[in-house]
Amino acid sequence: MSAPLRTVVIGFGGIAAGLGEDPLMAQAFAYPTHASVLAKHPAFSWEAVVDLSDKALEQASENWQIPICVRDVEELASRYDPEIAVITIPSDLRLAELNHLKSLRAVIAEKPLGMKLMHAEQFVQTCEQRNLVVQVNYWRRGAVGLRDLAASLFSHTGRPQAAFATYGGGLFNNGSHIIDFVRMLLGEVISVQAYGPPCALDNPALKGDVHIPFLLCLECGANVFVAPLEYENYREVGLDIWGERGRLTLFQETLLGRHYPIAENRGLTGEREIATDAGAAVDTRVSNALYDLYDNLAANLSIGADLWSSGSSALQSEAVVDAVLRSAECRQSVALH
Repeated sequence: MSAPLRTVVIGFGGIAAGLGEDPLMAQAFAYPTHASVLAKHPAFSWEAVVDLSDKALEQASENWQIPICVRDVEELASRYDPEIAVITIPSDLRLAELNHLKSLRAVIAEKPLGMKLMHAEQFVQTCEQRNLVVQVNYWRRGAVGLRDLAASLFSHTGRPQAAFATYGGGLFNNGSHIIDFVRMLLGEVISVQAYGPPCALDNPALKGDVHIPFLLCLECGANVFVAPLEYENYREVGLDIWGERGRLTLFQETLLGRHYPIAENRGLTGEREIATDAGAAVDTRVSNALYDLYDNLAANLSIGADLWSSGSSALQSEAVVDAVLRSAECRQSVALH
């Protein structure tokens, strides 16, 4: 068995560790944060944290017993030589940080890879030039139940006739997640159409993020209508698929899934309906999704397994985000190439 991979976390905020302190998050997800995975995964030896916040460094040292906690990557490079960098800092700061780490083999990056598509492309290209493997935290791609659905969806529901999706908290933040999830389940996007101008958010998680309602046109022939929600009212990142032979809903941010079969129509002889009152639960198995993404990265580095959420795949999702923005600006449909 090979030695555990020397690992640093760059940026030790909510996504890296803080969200795990939410008791409901901890109930729903066995591994809600990068810290929760790294503390237990045998393939990774988590020994360093970089963050500008003294409080974050103190928490890493005291709560997670991390021996090397420093404010910048230059200081880290003089004390530690990581093979894996988990990067949660803003996308425009990432390349400069990586330049100091000469022995890296792989990066686990939070999305988006860039608030502009050209910056995301530059990040992936630079990593490719350095032969760095990139796994992006579109975490649903790690969920076993959702991966099983992606492999068998059309056999259960038939070809999708229409689908509806919601997101909140910003197009780059959760909108990118729903776009990536649609690609995972239903296939590639060939064009997009925005329905309205960008709407600025009061307190976005990502500076400059916006809400836009939009339509995704897919290679399979289906259309997905996507609408933003205001999280001041309630949260949801959901997907509702109406196929030729059934309906599939994935709600509460994919914690809950249900499949609804076709039945005899209760109001008209000789017709059929979706039995919306007779759905069967679908086990989405998202609790271990982030852990399994790490598992997949370790398998890629050890035996060359295909990545589930590669940098190149993430770029395709972020190209769709960019197309939505361009469509909102020109008020026309935008094709993806």
